[in-house]
Amino acid sequence: MLYSQEINIAAGCSEYGKHYFIAYEDKDEALVIKNIIKYYHNFIILKTNYISLFDSKNSFCFYYNYINLDLLFPMPFFISNNYAEQNKSNFKNNKGKNYIYFYSIPNVKANNDSYIAQFEKTMLESISESCVFDGEIIENNMLFLKFAEPTFIATNKKQYNRFFFAPGGIGDFFMNFSIIKDYLNTGHYRNTYIMNYSRSKNVNFDYMVKLCYGFRAKILDCYHYKYLFYYWLGQHEYYSAQQRKLYLPSPSKSNGEHIAFLYRKHLIGEKNLYYYQYNDILKERILKSVSEEEKAYINSIIKYGSKNLGLQYFTGELNKNNEWFFFGDRKWDESNIIGLMRKCKESNINLIALNSETYIPSLQSCCIKKLSIAGYALLISKLDMVVSVDSSAGHIAAFYSIPSITLWGKGSPLSLNYNGSLYMGFRALRKNYSLMAKNKQIASIDYNTVFYLIKEFIANKFLFKDEIITYQDSANGYNMMYV
Repeated sequence: MLYSQEINIAAGCSEYGKHYFIAYEDKDEALVIKNIIKYYHNFIILKTNYISLFDSKNSFCFYYNYINLDLLFPMPFFISNNYAEQNKSNFKNNKGKNYIYFYSIPNVKANNDSYIAQFEKTMLESISESCVFDGEIIENNMLFLKFAEPTFIATNKKQYNRFFFAPGGIGDFFMNFSIIKDYLNTGHYRNTYIMNYSRSKNVNFDYMVKLCYGFRAKILDCYHYKYLFYYWLGQHEYYSAQQRKLYLPSPSKSNGEHIAFLYRKHLIGEKNLYYYQYNDILKERILKSVSEEEKAYINSIIKYGSKNLGLQYFTGELNKNNEWFFFGDRKWDESNIIGLMRKCKESNINLIALNSETYIPSLQSCCIKKLSIAGYALLISKLDMVVSVDSSAGHIAAFYSIPSITLWGKGSPLSLNYNGSLYMGFRALRKNYSLMAKNKQIASIDYNTVFYLIKEFIANKFLFKDEIITYQDSANGYNMMYV
C-alpha cells in the first residue's frame, strides 16, 4: 500500500508532468551530455525511430542546435514552460535519431528524491514498449543509461568497462586497500570504475579513490539516479547480486561476519590474501601527498620522548543550517573528554584531539589544524595509541599497526545496526580493544576506565596482538569489555 505522500507525488507527476526530448547528432553526443548536465541530470539517452510516445500532447521535441539551454533551464532542475511551448519542434522525419529524454513538471523545481524517482520510473514505463536497455554511457564520471529500439542494438558488443562497489568511508578505504589493489591487478579492461552510489557528491570518496588507486580506477558517480540506478543494477545481475550479498548482515550472531571478510569474498573470492599486504604502497603515496607545510605542523605537535595519544571523540559534520549532525551515537561527552585530557596531562602523555572542529565550544582551542586526509593519516602514523569512537581513526591506526581503543554505545564490534538485530562487524582489524556500554549510552564509558587501559599499555602490562581480529574473535569476547 502506498503512503499518501507517494500517491500525491505519483498523481501530481501524472497530471502535470511532461515528456521532453532533445534531438542531436551522433557526433555531438559527448558535448550534448556535458552541456545538459549543467542543468539537469536525471535523463536517459534514446536511439529510436518515431514511437507512439511522440504523439502525446504532453511530449515536447527540441533540436539541440536550435535551443538556448539557459532559457529552457532558467535554474537547475527547473524547466520554463513558456520557453518550451514557444520553441518546441515536431517529431517529423526523425528516423534513427538520438534524444536526451527527461520527464519533469514545468515551472516547478521538483528535485527531491521522491519526485526524481517517480520521474525516472515514468520514463522507463513510457518507453518500455518500444525501446530496450542498450548499455551505459559515462560522461564526466557520471552514469547515464541508453535505450534503443532493438533494430539499433549491435550484437556481440564487447565489454570495455568493469564496475565495482567500495564502502565509502575514509576508514573503509584504509581497511580495504589491499583487497581492491589485488582486484585491480586482475582482468584486462579499458576502464575500471568504483561506484559512488551515495546520496550526493562525496568529496572524501573522490579524494580517497585518487589517493589509493590513481589512474588504475576511475570514479563513477551514480548519486543523481534514484530509481534508474537500481534498474541498471538489475541489468547487470552480477553486480546486483554482489551488492545484495555484501550488505545483507546475518540475523544471527553465530553466523555474523566482519565487513572486510565479506568484502574480500565479494571482490576476489576465496583467494588467500593478507588484509594489509600492500600497505607500503599506500604509505608511500601518503608521504608524497602531504605538503611540507602539513609535515612541519604534524612534527610540531608530536612530542618526541613522550607518549603521544590521539583522541577522536566524535564523528559528524555541520549541516546546511550550521547544526551538528552525528553519525549514529558516535560522540563522547564533554566531562569524560576533559577528564581524560586532565589525566593525560598529569601523566605527561601528549594527548592530541584529532578533530579539526568540534560541537563543544570549550574544546575548540584543543582542535588540530584542518589537515588533508593524507595529512591526517600521517599524523596518526606518528602516534603511540589512538582512542576513538567507531571512526576512521581506529581503522587508520590498524593500517599502521598502532594500538587503538574503541568506545561503543548503541553499536558494537558485532553489529553496527543500532537495534542489535543484524550482525556485521566493523571493528578495527588489528591491535584493537573495544569498550562497550552496557546501557548502550556511550557517555557511560568513564574516562577513568579508558585511562586505566592506556596506562596498562604504556607499562607493557597489556599487549595488543598484531593478528587479524575475526568476527568470531569478537563473538568470543577477544579484547572486549562491557562497562
